[in-house]
Amino acid sequence: MPFKRSPMRFAHIVGYTIVFYQDDGNCIVSVGYDGDFRIWHGIGDDDPPTTCIGEHAWTALQYGDRVLIATDLNTVQACKYPSLEKDGIEFRFTAYVTCIAKNKRFLAAGSEDATIKVLSTDNGEQFELENLGGPVLSIDLSKQNLIAASIGDGTIRVWDMTTKELKKTIDGLPKVKSFEAVLHFSTPSFEPKTGSLMAYPHEKELIVVSTKTWQVVKKFSKPKLSTDLTVCAFSPMGDYLAAGSEVGEVIVWDYDTQKLIEGCPQFGTYPITRIVWNPKNNGELAVSDANGQIGTVTEIFVEAEEDEDGAGEDIVEMAEKEEEDGDDKMFDDFVVKETEVEDNDNDGNGSDEDELNENCIEIEKLKSQVLGPTQLAPENDALSAADDDGASSVRSERLMEAKSFPQQHPFQPGSSPHSQDHCYLVYNHVGMVRRHATEKENSIEVEFHNSQQHHGIHLINYLNHTMAGLSETVLAMACSSDDGSPSKVVCINQASFGKREWSFTMPGCEDIVAVTASDKIVVVATDSRLLRVFTARGTQREILSIPGPIVALAAYGDHFLVAYHSAPANEDQHITLMIVTCINFKLRCREVRVPLTAGTELRWIGFSDRGSPVVYDTAGVLNLYHAASNVWFPIYHADNLQSKGASDSLFIIKVSESTQAIQLILCRGARYPLTNPKPVPMEVQFLLPLCDQDSEKEQLEEQLVRSLYFKQNDADKLLKETALKLFALACKNECEQRAKELVETIASSQLIPLAIKYASKIRRYHLADSLAPLLPTFQEQENQEEKLEQESVRESEAIVSELQHINLEAVMKKDTTPKIKPLPVGTKKSSNPFRKSTPAGGDSAASSSPASFPRGGAANPLEHLTGKAIGFSPSNNNSGCPSVAKAPASGGQDENRPHNNSGGTPGTPSGSGGGMKFQVWFELNRSELQQRHPDTEISELIKIGTREFRALHQKGPVGSGGAIVSTENGAPQKTSEKRKLDESDQAESGISKLAKFGFVKNN
Repeated sequence: MPFKRSPMRFAHIVGYTIVFYQDDGNCIVSVGYDGDFRIWHGIGDDDPPTTCIGEHAWTALQYGDRVLIATDLNTVQACKYPSLEKDGIEFRFTAYVTCIAKNKRFLAAGSEDATIKVLSTDNGEQFELENLGGPVLSIDLSKQNLIAASIGDGTIRVWDMTTKELKKTIDGLPKVKSFEAVLHFSTPSFEPKTGSLMAYPHEKELIVVSTKTWQVVKKFSKPKLSTDLTVCAFSPMGDYLAAGSEVGEVIVWDYDTQKLIEGCPQFGTYPITRIVWNPKNNGELAVSDANGQIGTVTEIFVEAEEDEDGAGEDIVEMAEKEEEDGDDKMFDDFVVKETEVEDNDNDGNGSDEDELNENCIEIEKLKSQVLGPTQLAPENDALSAADDDGASSVRSERLMEAKSFPQQHPFQPGSSPHSQDHCYLVYNHVGMVRRHATEKENSIEVEFHNSQQHHGIHLINYLNHTMAGLSETVLAMACSSDDGSPSKVVCINQASFGKREWSFTMPGCEDIVAVTASDKIVVVATDSRLLRVFTARGTQREILSIPGPIVALAAYGDHFLVAYHSAPANEDQHITLMIVTCINFKLRCREVRVPLTAGTELRWIGFSDRGSPVVYDTAGVLNLYHAASNVWFPIYHADNLQSKGASDSLFIIKVSESTQAIQLILCRGARYPLTNPKPVPMEVQFLLPLCDQDSEKEQLEEQLVRSLYFKQNDADKLLKETALKLFALACKNECEQRAKELVETIASSQLIPLAIKYASKIRRYHLADSLAPLLPTFQEQENQEEKLEQESVRESEAIVSELQHINLEAVMKKDTTPKIKPLPVGTKKSSNPFRKSTPAGGDSAASSSPASFPRGGAANPLEHLTGKAIGFSPSNNNSGCPSVAKAPASGGQDENRPHNNSGGTPGTPSGSGGGMKFQVWFELNRSELQQRHPDTEISELIKIGTREFRALHQKGPVGSGGAIVSTENGAPQKTSEKRKLDESDQAESGISKLAKFGFVKNN
């Protein structure tokens, strides 16, 4: 069965890295060039405990409760494990230490200064091996008290530490002058059981020699091996031999049969710097390379041979080999100890006999210890019961347990762990909220960056608040439920009058896990996956259910963000971001996935100063969300900061999209800033990770992308300048097609004239001619986009206006109820409204009488009462308005009665009344307007006509056919509204006017 190799993962910065197992085999320890000491609980550990032990760390060795560490101070520092408290210095050198090794009696260390120092653990005697001819690359100690060292002069030297005698020198190996430039370490490795064999890599072979005769015993090689081997190591039982190459390959052989064990291909191309086997002898080893990466190789076993002895033969042979050495500590892990015979009713006779036999070895127990938890294959149960031998029919299978990955817990952006005595509850662009929880003090201190706007606040933390949100006007604090006291949120409004503080207690067993505040809203998240929204003054708003565990909150004006787990975690955290907008009592929500780097967690979320969502992960990548395009942009990486070390972290305070700057704190050797002394923020500029950023072209391209998508100040001006510089650079480099492509991609009508002018200036007329046809196309596209944008703006404004002014419209609505007024006395003859009219075509007397008007004749004198008060409308209404009547052919019309005559009578503007539109009126009066304004363009003429049409519609008279009545100087002439009396009209007395209402009897 081929072995399995995990992908190499970054543990330290690029440089020399070593890895070794804890002496019990439960943890992996790595030391790197960045000076960090990390303890990994498995290769999948995403947050290993890390301690910075120096500027650089070269090697380390752990045994018992101590660990020896070689740092840049040229010493071997002893520390307690795992606390890493200093416990003295073992060796001092004139250069840094490169390797450390130990057996039961001696401790040795080699250095860059070509010196090896050996310390006897029995009597404390120390001696040196000097003038070795080169830096010491690696050393190993055997059970026979031999020390082998690989030297930079191309040799391996072996000494007897008890007599200090040089036993053997092996030459012909690669030479190197400095340890930092070494590629082939030529690591020697003694056989761990007896120390009678030593292996070392030489070119593409692994050579094993006897430590008694120094003759070559075996040679191991791999067909089609592309590069030379660099390191090697024996397994704890000496039955396997592993080696690493300079391109990251790991090769494993069975020592007895020299059989090559197949495995997965390598995942990297960097030289292997260290190979170490797990002391448990469970078929696992760990490797490290020169790129700061570590990995593991598991399931290194040889398949069982198909012979009669079957499955248990190899393990029995291994157990018998272990019995030869009583001093070996691995004996207890693989051989069944002698046990006292105890009566057990649950055990069968066969098991009792096995317990009584002291030479009996339980094969399955050995397999379970070597291979891990095993179970019998179901298909072999019947065979094992029928077979007397049993060993050949039993087959084991590993129990594969699904690995679980924890989900990220809720956190407050801009805060530090509240388990500390002095911590930040929130630190943002407005100010900082610090909590002091000591034996003498339990308080909250609020400090604003702008002390002229708000003064600092000092509060006694009676409720033990552990969360806070801070905005320009609101301070929100929340506490978890503790000792029977419910969870509570307390808010202090800085801009209100009167009572400024309000609070709410969470109902039931809800516990607040996150809180945030803006100048308009306060949002609280609970462990019941509920989101409670409050106004800044303390009014309860919406209660929302979140479809997953909540991670973090952030707020900005009327908007807030909710980060929650949308799926169970595996190697990555699956987090979704809800972007919620709340205007009045209307909500709008959009969900987007958070772009986290592989294997990282969310560190900070918030808004930019222009309202764009921003997220930051533990890998140091800062992403900004562009809402119009619905995409994320990586705007900065922590590695871009030159002064940042490998163990340093960035603490985000503010993201300014307008100035393209990020305000942050560089935390030296920690994740969070110190509360005292007060940290000093720094600013860095946005930097998109484009390729080859050192050249001028790529820098201009990065500026162009930022000016196109981000809401920075003077974005249009910067866009034109950057685009024109790129256009000029393309022309300078004889890339006219790229210059044209740039203009076509930007598609700006304002850029084309500048590009044409520049191309003409440098005499690239062909390029200028090819750009000219693009101008009308871009203008048309911009007009269409502007129309669509205006329509969307009008729709949104209409919605907002409807929401904001619905009550105002109800108050200002005019009363359209008709009011009954008496009909004024007219000058026409009286008529009886109750008399039936005679049919059309009657006598002249009847037709001239008031009661003889035809149905289509004079208007009903009570029409102003019936039509308006009751809602009737006459059937002969030509204009669609009530109380419209046609005048009789022989009579006039009552001047005091309401009318709507479309025939152009005096007092009514012809063309403007009767539903005439401006376009019709303008065509009728266009010639006259052109005569009055001969030098005016058509657009200005339309504006003049619009003004006159509005004036005529209000009060100005018009002539027949829509002509304007004007005086000699062209100004409209105002006529009298009432008809003047003719000479034939005679004045009537009051009695004659009243007599018209009398009834006349017709004979």
